[in-house]
Amino acid sequence: MNYEEAKAYRQKLEEKNKDDSNALKEFNKHCKSSMGLTPDHVKTLPEWMLAKKVCDASFTELRNFNEWFIKTFKKEYAADRRKWNVSK
Repeated sequence: MNYEEAKAYRQKLEEKNKDDSNALKEFNKHCKSSMGLTPDHVKTLPEWMLAKKVCDASFTELRNFNEWFIKTFKKEYAADRRKWNVSK
């Protein structure tokens, strides 16, 4: 996998994690605790548990990929960051 392919795959993983996170946040639309947290009665729903499991899995996959990506493409990533900071 070259740098451009890895960037594209990383973008897909980020989008999937964002979608999974938004699906989990849907449970908070109708009820939240006084501190703004998901109430316990919602956390016991099988739908919420499944959404949480999927969200955690996609986050772990993204985190592991980012670890590999930064180590493997350290020079290319640094060059992209420099270009981005100069163009600001």
